Amino acid sequence: MTKSLQVAFRGVLLGSLTLLAADTYAQLKVGNQPTKINKSSVLELESDRQGLLLPRLTSFTAIDALTPPDGMIVYLESTDVTQRGLYIRRNGAWEKMANDKDATANWKLTGNDAVAGNFIGTNAGSVPLVLKGQGVEGLIIDNGYAFLKKLDVVTAGVDVLLVDPTSGKVSSRKISETAFTSAINSINGLTGANQTLSTAGGTDYSFNSTGNDHKLTIVTQDGTKTVGLLSKADWDRLDKAAKALVIGTFNPTSTGSGLSISPDALGTPYLSLHAADETNPGALTATAQNIGGNKTFKGSITVENGGTISSGLTVNGTSSLKDDAVIGKSLQVGTTTELKGKVTLGSVATGTDANTDVLMLGTGGEVIKKTLPTAAFRTFANGTDGPDVHYAEDAAANTLTLHVPSASLVADRGLVTNIGQTFKGAKKFNDDVAVRTKVIVGDTTATANSTLQVAGSMSLNITNQNASYVMTDNDNTILMNCTSGNLTVTLLPAGPRKGRIVTIKKIGGTLTNSLQILTASAAEHIEDGTDYFIYNDWTFVTLQSDGANWFIIRK
Repeated sequence: MTKSLQVAFRGVLLGSLTLLAADTYAQLKVGNQPTKINKSSVLELESDRQGLLLPRLTSFTAIDALTPPDGMIVYLESTDVTQRGLYIRRNGAWEKMANDKDATANWKLTGNDAVAGNFIGTNAGSVPLVLKGQGVEGLIIDNGYAFLKKLDVVTAGVDVLLVDPTSGKVSSRKISETAFTSAINSINGLTGANQTLSTAGGTDYSFNSTGNDHKLTIVTQDGTKTVGLLSKADWDRLDKAAKALVIGTFNPTSTGSGLSISPDALGTPYLSLHAADETNPGALTATAQNIGGNKTFKGSITVENGGTISSGLTVNGTSSLKDDAVIGKSLQVGTTTELKGKVTLGSVATGTDANTDVLMLGTGGEVIKKTLPTAAFRTFANGTDGPDVHYAEDAAANTLTLHVPSASLVADRGLVTNIGQTFKGAKKFNDDVAVRTKVIVGDTTATANSTLQVAGSMSLNITNQNASYVMTDNDNTILMNCTSGNLTVTLLPAGPRKGRIVTIKKIGGTLTNSLQILTASAAEHIEDGTDYFIYNDWTFVTLQSDGANWFIIRK
């Protein structure tokens, strides 16, 4: 093997190791002595009769459809023997790794012997040849034309380039700034050194240029023109008309007319509305106010928000008293009256009989009287006696006790307590169950050797999906069939789910369709990123939440 090919093979090996270990920080040993791994390696291969076999492709069409990244290495088995060999992906294209034979066909930095037909540049396509110096483009050759990207800036005069149309030779000439300015003015048709701007009368806006004279016409509006400026006299007339229409602020002081016109500090008259009182007309306000004279309201009257009627109130029609209405004197109701909110009774007689009359609200909203026995007013108490839930009445102590026993093997039913208990019968929990002390499921005689011990088989939830899916709190294993296209699985927020484990596996779609696992928000991560891709069928990843992010446990 030639020296350059040996170097190329080392690059292939190192590149392959890097790609295989790109998604993990752990070390992996494959081959002999799996327990002994070099400290500096991410992936180590050891064998005395096996080697590293790279992917062998017959063309780049299929792999290009997967958008391979720079740095990928493959072996091309082309029918053209000159194209066979190792290729590396760089700058979005496949480049063949050169051996000694290929190297002799390359141009050298120290120069080459002239050979007819050889050249430096691009042979086909629409990409031009670019020459750079210190990373800056200097010359571009595009379709037979040469372009200079940057020229030196001169401090005196102006440099211009002249092209000989016969030979194509480019030469430089220097002319003064005055000559350059005159040439530009001549090209633009403005030969004068100074330009003037003036106005003139007319019937419309207009702008006329003659030589050095540029005249802008602005007319005055007199009512016959479509455009124009107002005169001072017209402005004064409109200003006075507008001031006459000014309405002033509301005046809380009452006045005999209810209205007043007064000048402001600038002498402008304004119209003000005054509040009404016992003797003067005016407006009703949102504050406390005494209004004089009898008032007749043809419609209904509603007193709300703690309104007070200090004298007698006679209601001949239907009335509605809402909120905390207070009537200081008598209330006479002609027909149906609806009382809403709080109703206060001045005094109520205390019952002394064995049976007590109480006021209750009927089904139709009416107040009814009901007589209840003294037993209905006994004191309630709690108890735990008996095998089932029952009431016990004690007339002497005037108590009524509700007995609810603790759940056990002999009780028909009962409560769960904070002490040790043994339950009887199958139990089903529809929501989350948290186990904080040692619990045994399926065996009542053994002693628990862990927080949760299952003495029997266990079933965990599994779901099969063929469309993009959002994880739920019921999921343990999610099978994703990507036959229909690229799919996603969105994880639940990791914050409130510390310790939660979920396994996601791709079961269809081939390399053509990918499975992407996403976090619930950009603030959470899967390891050090916000997503995780699975490309191969029958590949899985198991994730667990630490209360802030998701971490890869198995894959």
